[in-house]
Amino acid sequence: MTTNKIIQGEINKIAETHFYLRVQLEIMLKRTQITEEGKPFALGCSNYYDYWTKSLNDNFFDMGTYIRLGTSIESGLKKHYMDKKGHKNLVKLQLDPKYKMNIFQKIQSWTNDNAIELFESEFGIDLNTIETFKELQRIMLHRHLYAHNSGLINEKYIQNLKTLTGIDLMTAPEIVAHYPNEDVYYFKPLKTLNKDIEFVRKFFNVLNKI
Repeated sequence: MTTNKIIQGEINKIAETHFYLRVQLEIMLKRTQITEEGKPFALGCSNYYDYWTKSLNDNFFDMGTYIRLGTSIESGLKKHYMDKKGHKNLVKLQLDPKYKMNIFQKIQSWTNDNAIELFESEFGIDLNTIETFKELQRIMLHRHLYAHNSGLINEKYIQNLKTLTGIDLMTAPEIVAHYPNEDVYYFKPLKTLNKDIEFVRKFFNVLNKI
């Protein structure tokens, strides 16, 4: 099996979770009524779908899928690098003098020892020239927020988001009304999960041809 088929297989599993399994879960939850005994603890909801969404657990479910999508970017870049360098396993990769821990999740230009510099120096590939790479940088930025801070914004995320996308969260009324005096979850990136899955798929299809 080719490297790209392995990478696309991982992306397909994420797509299956989002486009099929999540839909089936919604259907099942809508059909499942909360018992009278359970209603006092279910935020006034009559079925488990309403409870799932009202308690924000649908967002946390999608957060897990988003983290997996970010991990597929790291894994895909790692597999592509290993394939081009002829490394058959992770032991060989770790012996590579150019390899640094977590380098394949560092795809922002402002990070040290990043994957952009690695692909440029080793293969003459400028990842920035691949059409959807900017989207991957955005996805990975959100992935770090969800994986390391459970979706709670902080100053570092706010600044990095502005640097990368031009979006200034401190001009958003729903943010400034609460932050920094309160913990604020940022779920908005989850709404583009369907498109982001396809951005990742397209990126690796293009990278495979370089």
